[in-house]
Amino acid sequence: MSGTRALLALQAQTLFELSPQLRMVRARDPDNSPAPRLYLGGGDDGWVGYVRHDIGETQTREINSLLRDEPAVTAPGATPCHAERYRKILDAEPLSPHNYGPVHRLPRGVPAPHVDATIVCCDTAEGRALTERIIRDGMPKGLSDAGFVDLSHFWAPWCAATVGDDIAALAFCVRDGLMAREIGVYTVADYRGRGYAPAVTAAWSRLHPRHPVLFYSTHRDNLASQRVIARLRLPFLGESMRIP
Repeated sequence: MSGTRALLALQAQTLFELSPQLRMVRARDPDNSPAPRLYLGGGDDGWVGYVRHDIGETQTREINSLLRDEPAVTAPGATPCHAERYRKILDAEPLSPHNYGPVHRLPRGVPAPHVDATIVCCDTAEGRALTERIIRDGMPKGLSDAGFVDLSHFWAPWCAATVGDDIAALAFCVRDGLMAREIGVYTVADYRGRGYAPAVTAAWSRLHPRHPVLFYSTHRDNLASQRVIARLRLPFLGESMRIP
């Protein structure tokens, strides 16, 4: 396997822990989240696909047979032609835009836009001061309202855009593989639309001396993330589909 398919396979191996039989066991996040029943990634030289470890052999063979018939992805927004067949095989809920999404490369050291915020990264004096302040004063309200309960949710490495004592946006590692990492980005509601998400994404891209490949993927209904991708002009790899 080479080219785009190899990169999409690497991304899948970064997202999920795979068994020796290449079945998804769990997500590669600190919470050990469950894997979806099916994950597909398609690019200009074909598709890769993975089923969860508890999916039956008959279903798996049928899915793999259909996958070999999928046409290459020639432009953003492509949907697997057998999407509805996969859904029926797995007896899943109706599919929505949230089941699909683009996959992009995040180049290391992508140029950062200028913003009126201070960018603070972990493992720096400023980062340590920020974590000490959170331990002392608690999580800023904008992040706590979003479900960031404590510092265990700052999955390292991370970068934050701070405005005064507020954390306006946070970029962190949502999936950590041996050769690649996947970024997650969150912007507090009161600070959206000011360029903070692209700024922390660019800063985060500089923190990975031992990981040669970084990925930025999102869901088709996440327009905010797609604006970050467009702002930073991230290279398009392909499209993904998942069935929980």
